[in-house]
Amino acid sequence: MQSNQTVLFLCTGNYYRSRFAEELFNHHARMRGLGWQADSAGLEVEKWRSYNPGTMSVHTIEKLAAMDIMPVGRSRPERQFDPVEIDEVVHCIALSESEHRPMIERMHPELLERIEFWTVEDTHIEDPANALPMIVERVEKLVDGLQ
Repeated sequence: MQSNQTVLFLCTGNYYRSRFAEELFNHHARMRGLGWQADSAGLEVEKWRSYNPGTMSVHTIEKLAAMDIMPVGRSRPERQFDPVEIDEVVHCIALSESEHRPMIERMHPELLERIEFWTVEDTHIEDPANALPMIVERVEKLVDGLQ
């Protein structure tokens, strides 16, 4: 990770939403020639690893393919969030306030004020056909603001 122009996306398992946001952000940043990059991590990776086949959600892979985006980090395994990372990024975004705020309050309450929360829910609440376009909209708005 570069230390001065990095966005970190957080979700539960670093498998679906945060990986999609990371790949989408990095694609847009490359296409626009921005000096920014994204990374992603999960708040409870080990808890959910056995439920998630492969290293990246099929929903993420299919949506990226439909957008003609080749997922650069497709083979990278899910990664657990380390709280020291927050000092290495400019912006930290958790994908679901209802899901991730309680996790952060429980595990890293000192970081709450440094994390922006979005409202993109996991597949058991929000169908990927609705959730992924929400991420597209939010990531595009974020990238526009950095340009």
